[in-house]
Amino acid sequence: MKLSENNKKTLLVSIHQSIEENASHTVNDLERKRINRLINYPSNGGLTESEKTELEKLEINPTLKSALRKVFASNTADVFFSFLNIVDGTTDPNIEFGEWEEVMLVDFDEENEMDSMLHDDFYGTYWDWKEKRPNPGWKLDLLDE
Repeated sequence: MKLSENNKKTLLVSIHQSIEENASHTVNDLERKRINRLINYPSNGGLTESEKTELEKLEINPTLKSALRKVFASNTADVFFSFLNIVDGTTDPNIEFGEWEEVMLVDFDEENEMDSMLHDDFYGTYWDWKEKRPNPGWKLDLLDE
């Protein structure tokens, strides 16, 4: 069974909606100096005091607000596009991260019970990524190495 055209279109349009809404919410939080609402990834992520101070200095005018929404939306869309390429089988994930066999996104079938969900495991696997990632000289979490 494959993913129906209706489900495919609904899923992809919903992703676009989420991208736009999240970009807008993030910029609104920056504009209103709600710095504590900006970071939820990784699970122990956050901003240092100096990072918070610099973000609070931003003076968000309508042009900067528009530009930031576009930058955040584009970045998020790039991540989704990469993910969809992996699901479509047009690229493979880095095999250094583990064994890989192609996957499919299909319509739900009540006969196939789901014993785990990707979103439940997403944040926890950050630590697996952190162990494997090259050191770019910065980090997302607040733990000392």
